[in-house]
Amino acid sequence: MPVPLAGLARRLIAEGLLSEQQAIAATSNSSKLNTTFIDQLICGKVLDEKALAEITADEYSLPLLKLDSFDLDSCPENIIDIALIKKHRILPLSTGNNKLNIALSDPGNQNVLSELTFHTGYNVEPVVVEQDKLASAIGIYIQKQEHSYTTIDTGESVELENIEIDSSQDIEEELDANDETPLVRFINKLLLEAIKTKASDIHFEPYETTYRVRFRIDGILHEITRPPVRLSARLASRIKVMAQLDISSKKSPQDGRIRIRLGRDRAIDIRANTLPTVWGEKIVLRLLDPSSTNIGIDTLGMEPSQKAHFCKALQATQGLILITGPTGSGKTVSLYSGLHLLNTPEKNICTAEDPVEINIEGINQLAINPKAGLFFSSALRSFLRQDPDIIMLGEIRDLETAEMAIRAAQTGHLVLSTLHTLNAAASLDRLHSMGIPPYNLAHTISLIMAQRLARRLCNNCKEASELPQGVLKEQGFDTTQFASLTIYRAKACNYCKDGYSGRIGFYEVVPFTEELSRIIMEGSHTGQISEHLRETGCLSLREAVLLKVAQGLTSLEEANRLT
Repeated sequence: MPVPLAGLARRLIAEGLLSEQQAIAATSNSSKLNTTFIDQLICGKVLDEKALAEITADEYSLPLLKLDSFDLDSCPENIIDIALIKKHRILPLSTGNNKLNIALSDPGNQNVLSELTFHTGYNVEPVVVEQDKLASAIGIYIQKQEHSYTTIDTGESVELENIEIDSSQDIEEELDANDETPLVRFINKLLLEAIKTKASDIHFEPYETTYRVRFRIDGILHEITRPPVRLSARLASRIKVMAQLDISSKKSPQDGRIRIRLGRDRAIDIRANTLPTVWGEKIVLRLLDPSSTNIGIDTLGMEPSQKAHFCKALQATQGLILITGPTGSGKTVSLYSGLHLLNTPEKNICTAEDPVEINIEGINQLAINPKAGLFFSSALRSFLRQDPDIIMLGEIRDLETAEMAIRAAQTGHLVLSTLHTLNAAASLDRLHSMGIPPYNLAHTISLIMAQRLARRLCNNCKEASELPQGVLKEQGFDTTQFASLTIYRAKACNYCKDGYSGRIGFYEVVPFTEELSRIIMEGSHTGQISEHLRETGCLSLREAVLLKVAQGLTSLEEANRLT
């Protein structure tokens, strides 16, 4: 059966640039290999790419563009999903008057234009370019996109006090039309309101008949608004576009980033994560505001003896410092506070983080990227070739990372890292269960610090409450404190949220002594180690938070919630 030749193939034959046999071979191979006719001509080096682009543009009556003279920095961002750019090998050039101009090398596939129109909402107008130059330009464009944030520029400054969230009814009335502007405005207001209230996370949650948005403020989730459930897909798509995610993929989790500029000198980084649920995509945004994080040992809220032990461990030239606790317990801030103290011109400090939450000048910070094969273990391996004095690993997750951290601490480096465990003694069990021998733990770790964050009572409205001494004793207070002890409880006022404003840390700080090392070497279990720590005067987390209650910094209800 004769192979049918497209119009471009017949044109090239008529121009004498291609023989009929070459055209048939290229057409046949493109069908077998699922590529294009132009791909086969270029791969076989049958035609010069410039000449081929000129004839292609003329055959399809399209403009011909020289990419060499085009400013790639002017290409619009977040217009076409990266996956579509890679799939169809096209490059967005400009937008205006509801038109999207794109560059391509093969305009033969009309489905490309209709698919782009569907995904972008623009009328797509193509121009033809040389394929080798297009491939190079697409590579530069994608690299720039994948290493940048989507930015919401709110102008020179923002008066956060004046931000208000629209009611659900108002949103529904505004969004009845196809215009996306009210939806964009609504999401932007949500983000700014979250920053105003110092929320750490925003949850967008679809259900069968409802849709809710919640803020996590001081560790507690609060419902903020309930947009119409019929808008759930549009809200998810808008956020995914902002975070440079694949809007066509709704069946698998995705991670992205957004940046909000609040002026010339302030920007908020946001981590976005999507999760497919039964009723749609749930999206959680984690707000990372460097200006809201006080970096410094004195701001952590440690007791004087705990602070002294922590600072002594930080001044050592080698050893392993572990900070433990569940997600959201403030471990990262404690790590940064330690690094801030150590950050001097004489020190070479390297960190591997997932992700980098706070940028600190003078410290070499590296973001973990599993998709690129960059894990904590491989980052640590690279660090050791960089002549570091101090190494910080965001987390020890596996045996390989744990072994390398131990080895680095034993060979003249100070290593700081975190573990997800409940207390100091449990951290030793966790490392031992990973496969680290007790003698390595005993002779390498210099300090373990377990921590939590408690909501701080609002000073404007907190009120004293009287409790029987029997209740105080049951709660764990020392009987010698009863005479001077005043317990405060949360009330609520215009200056706080439910009677609390901000958070304060409480800690179990365990410096490693010869006696503790001996106990670990003997293979003692968690209970024996905890008993030894209490005998030597180390505060447990429960004792530490009760001290905060006695100091009037938090409530007994909050202490009981956390310990």
